[in-house]
Amino acid sequence: MSGAGSRLSLRPSSSTSLLLVVVITVSLLLSGAPGLSGQEPPPPQWQNTAELTFLLTGGNSQASTLGLRNNLRRTSQAGQLRVTASALRTDATRIERFAVETPDGDFEVREDEDTERTAERYSAGIRYDRNLTSAFFSYGSVNWDRNTFAGFDSRTILSGGAGAQRASDRAETKLGVGLTYTFQNDVTPDPDRSDNFVGLRATLDHSRQLTTGTSFELAWVVDANAQEWDDVRGTLEQAVTAALSDRLSLKTSLQLQVDNDPPVQSLRLETADGQDTGERVLAPLRRVDRNLSVALVVTL
Repeated sequence: MSGAGSRLSLRPSSSTSLLLVVVITVSLLLSGAPGLSGQEPPPPQWQNTAELTFLLTGGNSQASTLGLRNNLRRTSQAGQLRVTASALRTDATRIERFAVETPDGDFEVREDEDTERTAERYSAGIRYDRNLTSAFFSYGSVNWDRNTFAGFDSRTILSGGAGAQRASDRAETKLGVGLTYTFQNDVTPDPDRSDNFVGLRATLDHSRQLTTGTSFELAWVVDANAQEWDDVRGTLEQAVTAALSDRLSLKTSLQLQVDNDPPVQSLRLETADGQDTGERVLAPLRRVDRNLSVALVVTL
């Protein structure tokens, strides 16, 4: 992992300038959107989708997974507003069985249960895309994530930029680039890592109607730390949704999260023969997290 000097190599004046560009870009989104002269714009369209994922196992092993996700979208002639929130939690119970001798010479089986959380993740975000023309847009967004199993208690990213868009009756594609400013608090502080930094972002959003009741969605986000180019993160999510009725549908999604420079974890140091040395060392977590889910979706 790179030293602290390389992470803070960007001069303060450069960071201030890049952050100022982000602020100016986001501020431009608050100005009036383009309209059609002499025509009354159509009313905005609202859509809300709520997703529920639940898995429960019992018997010789016990585990439960609960996932919630909500997407609110407001689309108008001026642009599009998206508000998202999600939560995922998994608990697993380890059952240890043992036999205890009874006074009559027989035995009885007893069980010790130990329940622990094996996954927990929360996120929320808001993004506004303002149409500059039918082919180009500017955007501003704020995203917050918490994933202690991936090494961070809190990660907030402010972003502003612009991009190109193309839409047809069956498909829509948006490609954007922008600047970011990240505030991150790790579970285990790393003396070689800067908590706040300026970065670059590239995004791709694509949706397509495959059949009358089936659609495909792809969301791709890549963030790079401008103060340490080895620190690159990416999230790729693909989903296929099949309609069950006018309001209900079934959604299968695969999400890949890649962190080229993941947070570190404090580990106990042992000798080669398994003896505890009483010391601890910092080691990076795994770079890739995967999540495959099937959710029931309610559209309002």
